[in-house]
Formats: sequence, C-alpha cells, structure tokens
Amino acid sequence: MTFVEGLKTVCNTITSYKKGDSSMAALALAYEARSYSTGIVGRSICNARNHHWVAENTGGEAVGAGELFCASVAACAVNMVETIADKEQRALDRMEVSVAAYRDADKPAGDVSIYDAVRVQFQMWNVTDDDARFLVKTWKQR
Repeated sequence: MTFVEGLKTVCNTITSYKKGDSSMAALALAYEARSYSTGIVGRSICNARNHHWVAENTGGEAVGAGELFCASVAACAVNMVETIADKEQRALDRMEVSVAAYRDADKPAGDVSIYDAVRVQFQMWNVTDDDARFLVKTWKQR
C-alpha cells in the first residue's frame, strides 16, 4: 500500500453565473444535480438523473450535506485516478480515498458554511511510489 497526500486547500469562494451570461457560452454541461426543500428545516431531497436521496444538516438520520460533499470528491478522485492509471498503463490494483473537511473552531460561526481546509488522502495498492505520485499529481491538475 502506498500513501500519498493529495490536496490541502481552502474552500471559501463560490462562483455563480446568471442565465445568458456570455462567459458560459463555450462550456458544455458535464453534470447536474438538484436539491429541493422538504418543508422540514435542515432536510432536503437531492437528485441526479433518476436517483433521489435525503440530505440533512449534521446530526440527522440521513447523510449530511457536508458528508455528501466529501463523498463526491472521494468518488471523483477514485474514478479519475483509476482512469488515468488505465490510460497511462500504470499498475494499480485498487485504491481508497478519504476526504475530510475542517472548520476553525475558534472562528465565529458565519451565515454560510465554509470549510477552512479540505484534506484528501489516497491509499493505493500494488503501485510504485513514483506512479502513485504521478497519478495524484495528474488528478490535482485536472
């Protein structure tokens, strides 16, 4: 097993575009998901294509929105790195990616949820150290 530290970054900006914004004209839609209120504060119904699931604030019965964020980044990393390894003909038997989002407990709570840091850890089996570093570096650049 090879361990490679992936991404340490601060997530504190959101870019939004208005319909008809010319800067979006050259972009093709890659993915889309939605979330709808349920009438219960802190609970929403999410969907992507024909799949639906419940998301909650922390502490609820359903998976929390922050947990879904972490799971999405982890799934993207696993799928992309395996694809890169396959295309680049790099040996990789299997991998696990863990994502954790952090907040500064000493900061006053704001009106918006902001992560002060996001840590992505890669564990890879039957891959050389050089190949593992290459795969994570390539993933970070995409």
